[in-house]
Amino acid sequence: MISIRKAIKADIPLIIKGILAIETNSKSLSDTYSNLFETDLSTTKEYLSQFFLDEENFDTELSLNSYIIAEVDGKAAGCCALIFTDKNYYQNKSELFPIHLRSEHLNSFINNVKNLPETKTYSENKYLIQYVFVDDDYRNRGIAEYLLKHVISQMEPQANDLYIDVLESSPHLIKYYAKFGFREYKTINIDTSDHKIYPSVQKIILRKTCTD
Repeated sequence: MISIRKAIKADIPLIIKGILAIETNSKSLSDTYSNLFETDLSTTKEYLSQFFLDEENFDTELSLNSYIIAEVDGKAAGCCALIFTDKNYYQNKSELFPIHLRSEHLNSFINNVKNLPETKTYSENKYLIQYVFVDDDYRNRGIAEYLLKHVISQMEPQANDLYIDVLESSPHLIKYYAKFGFREYKTINIDTSDHKIYPSVQKIILRKTCTD
């Protein structure tokens, strides 16, 4: 039986596993956060754990309170995050890295971000579903569908639109999310071809209009 609950500290390893699985380039095996911070995988995991354990960190994709967990017979099997990208979101996220990153990694992060395309104008003030992930041991049981339907049912009374983003390197997800009413909204550049940070150069934002 599948059930949904809020994330707790014990779920942090699963959440980090999901984030890194989604953010890893299958060819180079490098992940977004290691590239941004210029860290090895072990250090990246330590930083991500620190972010989630920070009890003053709220309402971002790196905050524990943003996640729900799908359980199968009492065991955590998958997760996803829901965030609202208002000014508080950007402020909370900007304050997180200086608190936890060592100076050399903070400097790397700042320098790398400067070289990335500006995406805020396309992403701000939106309810955004992120990091939908199911652990390998629980695939093909409808868990991702259960997570998405839960989020959608909770948000439809209060949000006109819901958004989810897909890397251009994962076109199969566009077809999958279409089953829940998400349609292509915008394609944006998130990376540069000569200075790769993300697993893909472009991101496709999908939108579900809840009032339809």
